[in-house]
Amino acid sequence: MTAHVKVLLHAMFKDIVGKREIIEELAKGATLRLVLDELAQRYGKDFKTMLDPKTGQINADTLVMLNGQSVRKTDIRLKDGDIIMVSVPVGGG
Repeated sequence: MTAHVKVLLHAMFKDIVGKREIIEELAKGATLRLVLDELAQRYGKDFKTMLDPKTGQINADTLVMLNGQSVRKTDIRLKDGDIIMVSVPVGGG
């Protein structure tokens, strides 16, 4: 059985991919890490620096949200219909 998740892309990630959203088809039980690794393999560039190589967690300079909640851990199992948003944090001054 497969799951479909929507990946919303903002900032430089949208520019790299050339569109605002993509749909990923995943095997049941797939994790957020699998999706992020797939994006890094497919698109390279800034997608490759999203994860901290020591911890495997999402770097502080990348904002990843799953269903509206900011996440750092990548071992989260995804479900059909989940929405992942990838962007950069916005800072104020």
